[in-house]
Amino acid sequence: MAAKSCRKIEVLIAADAIIEIIAGSKEPVGCAEIAKAANLTNDSVFRQLGTMTDLRWVEKIGDGYVLGMRLAVVRAKKKAGLE
Repeated sequence: MAAKSCRKIEVLIAADAIIEIIAGSKEPVGCAEIAKAANLTNDSVFRQLGTMTDLRWVEKIGDGYVLGMRLAVVRAKKKAGLE
């Protein structure tokens, strides 16, 4: 079904930027560093990271974040034809 509007959902754009920043780092990335790189507020990044942690999209290690297993599991299921 085609979308009726071209209006973007900003929270998804922000989530995508956060995931890209984390994915592009070899070390865990802190909230303030992500906020600065994504041009977002610390508060919005903090809330997004909290939700992403609950969903297992990211994992907190020390004071930083790395990609979580949930995204890999979803991709693996799709590749295996399980979803």
